[in-house]
Amino acid sequence: MSAYKNTVNEKAINKKMGQLKAELTFLADEIEAIGRHAMEQPEKYGPEALEELRHSHMGEVLRLRSELDGLEGALLALKIAL
Repeated sequence: MSAYKNTVNEKAINKKMGQLKAELTFLADEIEAIGRHAMEQPEKYGPEALEELRHSHMGEVLRLRSELDGLEGALLALKIAL
């Protein structure tokens, strides 16, 4: 039962890691698109709006990285336990 539980946990962790990595990729693409749009049409973005967007996106990036680090640690602990 313990080995089965570890396998299930490992699969769940890998699935969650995949989801978080996909969110991180989406966020990076969104940040790049906003940056390009701001350079092409600077009149639509003021410095304050860009700074607020940057802070918002960086906060989300840090959250996702933190979750990924935690999941990678949990996965490593599961592998060591096997």
